[in-house]
Order: sequence, then structure tokens, then C-alpha cells
Amino acid sequence: MLIGAIAAGVYAALIIMHVTAIRARRATDDRRRPRLALWLASSGERRRGRVERDAVRLLLSGRIVRARYHTAMAAMAAQDDAEYPLEVPGTRR
Repeated sequence: MLIGAIAAGVYAALIIMHVTAIRARRATDDRRRPRLALWLASSGERRRGRVERDAVRLLLSGRIVRARYHTAMAAMAAQDDAEYPLEVPGTRR
């Protein structure tokens, strides 16, 4: 039982390391990453996708007006910019 717990702990630590590397957007080949790590790292993208999908559905059904849709998309873009700032090659901060 102890060996199983140690193996599970090591596996969890490796997955956490992969998730951290993926979220840091390090240049690596994601095909070699564990699927669980890819899924966990993409949770923010799935959340943003749901927010955008729901806003489009509300707009198309007429439950919100265009101005409110634009406000929702602008807020989502601002949050995305804060989480993943645009890095232009050749510029320094």
C-alpha cells in the first residue's frame, strides 16, 4: 500500500510539473506530454470557450443586446491579455 501511495505521489508531481511547463508556454513538443497534463493545462481555454459560446447563444436568442455582447467580449479579451500577454519577437521589456 505504501508503494502505491508513493507511486501515485510521484505521478501527481510529474503531472503538476508538466501542467506548469505547458501553462508557461515553454517551447516543447506537446505530443510527448501526458494527456492528463494537457487537459488540466487547458482548463482556462475551455472556460473562455464556454463564456464566449454562452454569450453568442444569448445574443442570437435575443436575450442580450449587441452592446452587452461587446462588453462581455471586451472583458474576456482583457482577461486573456492579462493571463497571456502578447510577446513580439525582438522587443525587450
